[in-house]
Amino acid sequence: MEKLEWRMIGPYRGGRVTAVAGVAAQPQVYYFGATGGGVFKTTDGGFTWIPITDGQVTTGSVGAIGVAESDPNVLYLGMGESPVRGNVSHGDGVYKSTDAGKTWKKTGLEDTRHIGRVRVHPKNADLVYVAALGHLFGPNEQRGIFRSKDGGKTWEKILYRDDKTGAIDLALNPGNPRILYAAFWQVKRTPYSLESGGPGSGLFQSMDGGDTWKEITRNEGLPKGIIGKIGVTVSAANPERVWAMVEAEDGGLFRSDDGGAKWTRVNEDRNLRQRAWYYSHIFADPVKANTVYVLNVEFHRSDDGGKTFTTMGTPHGDNHDLWIAPDSSDRMIGGDDGGAHVSTNGGHSWTEQKQPTAQFYRVALDHDFPYNVYGAQQDNTTVRIASRTTGFGITDRDWWPVAGCESGWIAPSPKDSNIVYAGCYGGVIGRYDRRTRQERDISVYPDNSIGYGAESLKYRFQWNFPIVFSAHNPDLLYAAANVLFQTTNEGQSWTAVSPDLTRNDKSKMGPSGGPITKDNTSIEYYGTIFTVAESPLTKGLLWTGSDDGLVHITRDGGKNWDNVTPKDMPEWIQINSIEPSPFDAGTAYVAATMYKSDDFRPYLYKTADYGRTWKKIVQGIPETAFARVIREDPNRRGLLYAGTETGIYVSFDDGDHWQSLQLNMPVVPITDLAIHKEQKDLVAATQGRSFYILDDLAVLHQTNDTVNKADMHLFQPEDAYRMDGGSPTRPGATIGQNPPSGTVVYYTLSKKPEAKQELTLEFLDSEGKLIRRFTHAKEEKPGESKPEDAGDATLKPEEGANRFVWDLRYPDAVKVPGMILWGGNTNGPLVVPGAYQVRLTLAGKSLTQKFEVKKDPRVAATEEDFRKQQALLLQLRDKFSQTSEAIKRIREVRTQLDAFAKRDDAKEVAEAATALSKKLTGVEEELYQTKNQSSQDPLNFPIKLNNKLAALASTVASADAAPTAQAYVVQEEITTLINAQLAALEGLLKKDLPAFNKLARDKSVPAVK
Repeated sequence: MEKLEWRMIGPYRGGRVTAVAGVAAQPQVYYFGATGGGVFKTTDGGFTWIPITDGQVTTGSVGAIGVAESDPNVLYLGMGESPVRGNVSHGDGVYKSTDAGKTWKKTGLEDTRHIGRVRVHPKNADLVYVAALGHLFGPNEQRGIFRSKDGGKTWEKILYRDDKTGAIDLALNPGNPRILYAAFWQVKRTPYSLESGGPGSGLFQSMDGGDTWKEITRNEGLPKGIIGKIGVTVSAANPERVWAMVEAEDGGLFRSDDGGAKWTRVNEDRNLRQRAWYYSHIFADPVKANTVYVLNVEFHRSDDGGKTFTTMGTPHGDNHDLWIAPDSSDRMIGGDDGGAHVSTNGGHSWTEQKQPTAQFYRVALDHDFPYNVYGAQQDNTTVRIASRTTGFGITDRDWWPVAGCESGWIAPSPKDSNIVYAGCYGGVIGRYDRRTRQERDISVYPDNSIGYGAESLKYRFQWNFPIVFSAHNPDLLYAAANVLFQTTNEGQSWTAVSPDLTRNDKSKMGPSGGPITKDNTSIEYYGTIFTVAESPLTKGLLWTGSDDGLVHITRDGGKNWDNVTPKDMPEWIQINSIEPSPFDAGTAYVAATMYKSDDFRPYLYKTADYGRTWKKIVQGIPETAFARVIREDPNRRGLLYAGTETGIYVSFDDGDHWQSLQLNMPVVPITDLAIHKEQKDLVAATQGRSFYILDDLAVLHQTNDTVNKADMHLFQPEDAYRMDGGSPTRPGATIGQNPPSGTVVYYTLSKKPEAKQELTLEFLDSEGKLIRRFTHAKEEKPGESKPEDAGDATLKPEEGANRFVWDLRYPDAVKVPGMILWGGNTNGPLVVPGAYQVRLTLAGKSLTQKFEVKKDPRVAATEEDFRKQQALLLQLRDKFSQTSEAIKRIREVRTQLDAFAKRDDAKEVAEAATALSKKLTGVEEELYQTKNQSSQDPLNFPIKLNNKLAALASTVASADAAPTAQAYVVQEEITTLINAQLAALEGLLKKDLPAFNKLARDKSVPAVK
């Protein structure tokens, strides 16, 4: 199983970034931390980004990055984002690198959960401070300001308020780094509320490097009422100047010009302080004393000490972090909800955000070929992206927005994928027609609810409310609020088919966001149906799960409902997904989350009797990996997949035991999973690394104890499609990966073959005729040895699992070393669609499996077309090989003749050698343009017969179709000319060469071999 590989398909469109940093001494080096996707680094000023924490961190959300100015090889990461929106991901402490991000080591503070700032002393890389917010959903002690004097080996808590308040910002005085300013924030989320502000919030100052602190929250000029979130910064150009962005009823931007003793409110513009819990980010220019930046929905700059601001453009909105080079106001990196961006001109222009860090809430698939993957990207549009292409990767041209917005479920029409239904917060549902590019609003109850609490609503539609088609009626679409609705006329009208299927607890339906700033976007709307699924086996058998912990079932299309909530499940748990079994109507699986109540354990359940009884199925999943989704593979009963906050798991025994299926996927929250039954792919939506696909599920379908114990096993390959498609190989390329173009073969060995043992992998047609043979020593053509220059396609068998990709081609044509061709290649022809076999042999034991090569369903070519094309391509290949062998023989003979031509002791022999060599060269120069030395030389020196042959082969192979009539005509012309030259060569070798050898022997000179 370890040889299976996830492939990232994109889209390459950045997701939320709340941590950025640069290197003062290295102008092209920057870092950003994604809120789910780990840390990325650029060494070319933001044009190419490479992930540098994959496989080394155990959570993916990054809250802060600290780079040591005194030694830029030293970096510290504070894990867990601090702008704590509803889909927040937690962290697991502090990590450190001493080699500029190549390797990472955890250094403690694991229970801080969310870290707002990491500050490194500018002259001592071992002296580091951490502002830890702590648990978001409950009280804990590991929060506040922490300090390490030994590079993270040990930590001391140097400032603490209480178990409900944490540190959100921290600033060091650049002129005297012993002076620190710390901002504390009392904040808490529940499943139904956000509370920003309280008696714990405040501003503190230390004059001795953090040994002692004094509170300055109520210093002259600062707000007197309840305080919420605070951002603080110190001017390097004037270290006595301190700014603070304060959330309060009488809040705004405050400035002190005496190190924090007295303050003046210099700006109360709501554009700077709106939605304060999500922003309140402020940064002083390191060079200009009057310049300060405030980050909010937009990017604001003041050049008059904060009195007035100019709004500057950024690639995306919702700005969260900024780093400015200490010696230049022009060089900076910013982070927002669309990724990271670099500027070299003070923010007037920025690099693109083509980063693979998109966050998706759900995933849906259609039945096209290739199928498309759908999802709603946080703070961006919805996306439809191809699962594979025939190009070199999956590019921007292969995805586009559909209906809905950032938060919604998506439901492509089962009848026509050009029609897509998708949701948006506020209960909005759109119907999108790609042909017209129109999106019609077909909302169930189009009463805009923004700004209102849940208690004011007629129907409670959550931020991420369900929209799903019936498994049995392609005209029946469901949408869920606190009741379930259905439409059969594309949203022209809706009908309620359930009562309120929630607890309907009014005490949990008030406005959210207090006590200072309300924030009602529907994220905290509670008492809603959070997931809906219909049995693929039984029409009208529907399951619903609510965000307040109820599971319901109807077996008659909604006429009657039963509460079948598992009895041992926590009372207020969120039912995140329900999976009706594709094998048994009474069986279903539930994934529920309690993390919004500070419980991070996984909750997975199974019923086999329509919900009357339930069994908890979590053995093997870590206690800290809460699960959002569970799916059953429709091609093997009891094969389950679970997506958790820190990765993906698989069970082969219906949930009794779980094991990791992470493979090569980085640690990232899994928000949803979908399985394409026909193409046998597992698709994962992530919260920070876009979409991933696991091909070759057939390996998992076939895995069992017998396979695991076998000395050698050959898995039956999945059927392959005869279609092009490549994948990028350059690190940092902004292109999604295609599956391998060919047949992927998996086999296992109990031990690595010994040096004297030959392992072979052979591909045969349906009748057993050999097409191609590979070994771990060499590759051979049927009946002859492989030429040394035919390329390296050898096996490299190892103990355990092995993977090999056959490109569906016959052996390549023989090619002369150094040959330059224009508009042609020497690839072997593709096999025609049909039945094939693969045979694995080791130590006299052989295993054989059958598989099929299918044509691209979009192609109109018939079986006869494919066979005609293959027949001609094989003829062209073989004639090219014959030509190459002739050229090799010419060069071999001529090399010997040229040596004779230089002899002074046999003038007659030398003259004869020169003459014969010239004749051979004449033949070669008709077969191949020998003057070509570089790729563009054919523009100067016309191509010759073998190149024309290769070019014709490329023409014939250009598409899945029968050869054109004119292709046969050109083949005949070229072949006739080649045959004439080959006949001339045969005459030279059979007549002229023997005559020369006789002369040579007569003169006592060795003959040409």
